[in-house]
Amino acid sequence: MPLGNDHVSILIVDDEQDLLEMYRELFEMDGFIVYTASSALEGLSVYEKHLEIQLIISDANMGEMSGIDLLKALKNNYQTIPVFYLATGAVEQTEEEIKSLGGTGLVLKPFDLDEILLRIKSDLKL
Repeated sequence: MPLGNDHVSILIVDDEQDLLEMYRELFEMDGFIVYTASSALEGLSVYEKHLEIQLIISDANMGEMSGIDLLKALKNNYQTIPVFYLATGAVEQTEEEIKSLGGTGLVLKPFDLDEILLRIKSDLKL
């Protein structure tokens, strides 16, 4: 059930290419404009080129720079940052930690698309 998201831009950052493509397709089917990046550094670069991005979902553990590092870089470099979810399969961070760094929350992988769409709609006030 599309939410009328045809002007909502999101960035998905994950080093697992198969998941990245699956998430892209699912969100595009729901009407989102989707940008993807396969590393946190690439995600930062994509965001710098597309400041209209309203929401970022980032994997927690990726090579040279983690999702937490990405969140810190965004917070240090921009006055306002988009809604930010850290996606992880292991609960190494707490939701409170994510929020204290400027993020919106923690989502556990694999996440349920209907559940994440409802959360996105609520957090972006769509």
